[in-house]
Amino acid sequence: MYTYFNFKFPFQKYKFLFRVSIVFLFLYLPCFQVMIFGKDSPIKAVEKNNQPVNKKISLEEALKIAIEKNPQLQSTRDQIDAAIGSLRQSKLYPNPVLGLLAEEIPSNELGLNQSQNLVGITQPIITGGKRGLGIKVSEKSKEKDEFERDAVLLAVMADTKKAFYKVVADQEGYAIAKKVEEIAKGIYESEKVRFDAGEVAITNVLRAEVELSKARNLVSNAEGNLQNSIKELQTVMGIPEEIINGVMGKLLTKPEELSLHELELNMKSNQPVLKASRKNIEIAETQLTLGKRQAIPDINVSAGYKRLTLENLDTVQMGIEIPAPFFNRNQGNIQKGKALSRKAKSENLSVYNDLLFQLKRNFNSYNVERKRVIEYGDKILPKAEESLKLITRGYREGEFDYIDLLDAQRTWAETRISYIESLKNLNLFIADIERLAVTKIREQ
Repeated sequence: MYTYFNFKFPFQKYKFLFRVSIVFLFLYLPCFQVMIFGKDSPIKAVEKNNQPVNKKISLEEALKIAIEKNPQLQSTRDQIDAAIGSLRQSKLYPNPVLGLLAEEIPSNELGLNQSQNLVGITQPIITGGKRGLGIKVSEKSKEKDEFERDAVLLAVMADTKKAFYKVVADQEGYAIAKKVEEIAKGIYESEKVRFDAGEVAITNVLRAEVELSKARNLVSNAEGNLQNSIKELQTVMGIPEEIINGVMGKLLTKPEELSLHELELNMKSNQPVLKASRKNIEIAETQLTLGKRQAIPDINVSAGYKRLTLENLDTVQMGIEIPAPFFNRNQGNIQKGKALSRKAKSENLSVYNDLLFQLKRNFNSYNVERKRVIEYGDKILPKAEESLKLITRGYREGEFDYIDLLDAQRTWAETRISYIESLKNLNLFIADIERLAVTKIREQ
């Protein structure tokens, strides 16, 4: 026996609720999937796959990523956090010592009813301003760590700029290699046509084919150099596993003329390595003062309550302990502190001399390379390009032969490559000078 139920859903009546439910489902389904599957839900995976894998980045983007991702820089931030913890600890006062002493406990009755009981508290008192000096050492150590972080930040930024400039230069080198290949291919095809027409010998075709092979090898080498430069940039930025497909930017071609005196003043005033070195002197001198104060003994003050059970008396006890500095007046640590203070001053002078040497060396190299770049940009490069255009036109019209065209092509390629190499070196010197003098060098 079968029983049938005839039920008709009132669709028209609940049509509005049905539409709202559908919209709600589409809007919040991704959230439910994240709650169930986690961040690697199927929808998120599709979104990740739809994103372009290869991308080009600007110098500003590269610097931003390096500041956020570089592990060496993150390590300095962690060191500052540790210094903050040390500073906080140095401000804490020593804990009091609570004590319970039971004397003359009867052997036939365990307990405190028949014994002499003392409840006391002992508080160490730090004298001679040693606590304040300890806090001062921690504060200066924290400031030194902050300067060292700034120094690492400048180094990371300089390394990122240098790696970025290498990528820009290698991109230019790759473009030049492709242009040489294009020219060599055109010459080869032209020589083949002329050979088929009986105008030139087969040796011209063979030479052109050899030059085309060399041009293709040049492209392969340029591509390899570019990939290595990109990997170096990714490593400096702290994202070696990411994929980038080059950079967007250009090299400075006419940077401003610099003054060594102004650069030295900027370095002396703003270089965080020097500031950290000076802070080491302050730390050493403060520690020396603290070592001398350690000869002043600290005091232990105690107070307690004692119950004399047999006499049924309540008593109060107070005491004070002062170590007698007869033998140990911290002589060894004072001698050590004096030596460390002299050492910090010598290291500060050494750091300054080393930074000044680096600045002068880069400044001189910058001026030499700057003049070379200007010479290439204003004279050599335009003449090489004009020569290639004239000889190419004359070759097509029969005024020049294959050897003339080949020489013009080689001269143009070598000139362009030398110019890009000089530009790269100039920009690398700029990055180092900016790091040392804590300044910004701009285009004229």
